[in-house]
Amino acid sequence: MTESIGEQLRLAREARGISLREISEQTRISIRYLEAIEQDNYKNLPGGIFNKSFVRAYAKHIGFDEKEALSGYSQLSREMGNDPDDIPLVPHKPMEMYDNARSPLVTLLLTFLILGILSLGAYGLLHWYQRREAAANQPPARPATPAPNANSAAPGPPQNAPVTPVDGSLAVQVKAPGEDVWFRATVDDEEASQITLKAGTTKDYAAKQKVKIEVAKVKAGALEFLVNGHAVKVSPDTTGKNATIVIDRSSPPLAL
Repeated sequence: MTESIGEQLRLAREARGISLREISEQTRISIRYLEAIEQDNYKNLPGGIFNKSFVRAYAKHIGFDEKEALSGYSQLSREMGNDPDDIPLVPHKPMEMYDNARSPLVTLLLTFLILGILSLGAYGLLHWYQRREAAANQPPARPATPAPNANSAAPGPPQNAPVTPVDGSLAVQVKAPGEDVWFRATVDDEEASQITLKAGTTKDYAAKQKVKIEVAKVKAGALEFLVNGHAVKVSPDTTGKNATIVIDRSSPPLAL
């Protein structure tokens, strides 16, 4: 028994080791249509000139004689009582020819594109939400306080005014008029502070008996002192590692 054209095409394909998927990827014809051609089931094909185009493309790809394939198709169609050039078109999806033809690379690129768009959208939404929360948690602005009237404001004590105690104790003010000076202060033999006094600023100490200042020898002359509001001159003791300045009631006042 002579094989039908579909059987001949299948045998030729298998003899060459070609898969239906390979033919589908190269010809853009659905695997379902290729299987219908091998089974001589042309009712499942679109019909008309599409059938001939599919048969011709199939035969060409596997190296089968195209004219022989078309002749076999036409003969089989007539035997089935159909005109090979006028087979009614059956409903089909227009893109069915290409359902297996999409490249995996294209699919991967589309996936990354969609994920990128979704990520940008999520980032934008998160940024908007954070800005909204920050604005909601921000305390309301305080109203501006009007400047006091210079004519009505009561005069206050001068800035950094020396403290003058009334109980007989010592009020010692240390000033660094021209440069920053580091020193250690001891009040009544107890350490009070270790600070770097900025140029132009002062530091006040209250003592019962005395205030002792330890400062680098090269900085001993960079400090000025007020005792109970009066400038005093104190000679530093430079016999130790640092210069030592002791201020008490015996410290001589400066001549004004």
